[in-house]
Amino acid sequence: MALLSFEYYISKGLVKRRRKNRALAKSLLKSAIDRMKFSKSILKCKPRYALEMAYEAVIELIDALLALKGYKSWSHEANIAFLRKLGFAETEIKRLDLSRRRRHSSKYYGVFFSKEEAREEVNELEKAFKKLLREVRKEIAK
Repeated sequence: MALLSFEYYISKGLVKRRRKNRALAKSLLKSAIDRMKFSKSILKCKPRYALEMAYEAVIELIDALLALKGYKSWSHEANIAFLRKLGFAETEIKRLDLSRRRRHSSKYYGVFFSKEEAREEVNELEKAFKKLLREVRKEIAK
């Protein structure tokens, strides 16, 4: 199923307008960087958790951007849909949504990922992470 528009998630109450929160964004930025570093450090010994941590790092950066724009989301799908507003390509959005589904299957249904599969997934997540990291830093600097 394709992701819906960000406005859909707002209309369903899964995203709320809030006061812009620069302090929250800075905290989420720091946490996201720590998570991604940790993900990379455990990739060989705990691939499942590395994949989950890398995904969470990406979500935290999106949450930081949402905080800077005056939103709070209760939906990872909404977070990913928000990337359209930032000019992310549909291919990037679809790839991140695939990561969301993979993380979900690992975390909630015990799906196993080999070290190689986890490494590939973490590498894909890191691409999104780097792009989002630049965006968050740019917005914080404004």
